[in-house]
Amino acid sequence: MWKIIIIFICLGILFYILYMQGFMVINTKRAVMFVGSIRGKSNCKAKFTMCSGSMKRVIRFEESRAYNFSLKHELQNGKMAVNILDSSKQPMITLDSNNIKARLNADKKQRYYLVFLFKSATGSYELSWE
Repeated sequence: MWKIIIIFICLGILFYILYMQGFMVINTKRAVMFVGSIRGKSNCKAKFTMCSGSMKRVIRFEESRAYNFSLKHELQNGKMAVNILDSSKQPMITLDSNNIKARLNADKKQRYYLVFLFKSATGSYELSWE
């Protein structure tokens, strides 16, 4: 019994470390179809059908400088937004249908959260930053 508890604790610690380093994605979405990933170093893209919920991952930047974000998306229906949160999870920029470009002054010592939000969305997106 104790071995199983220790294994679960170790797995929990491992998953937490992987998430905080940006290697794991937290998905709380449901979709008829979702093909793509948000694990890219400077871009991510996907196609989806009837997607609702969110995806979240930690990102770290290699340099302290200004990064330009660009969201290209084609939605047949529903809504989609991308938020970038600071280390205290406060919104820094939001990209959506009305705002497809933004600039972020990033600090390489800080951790940022990349959050995708979907509401009954069907279509595709490509997010890139440089």
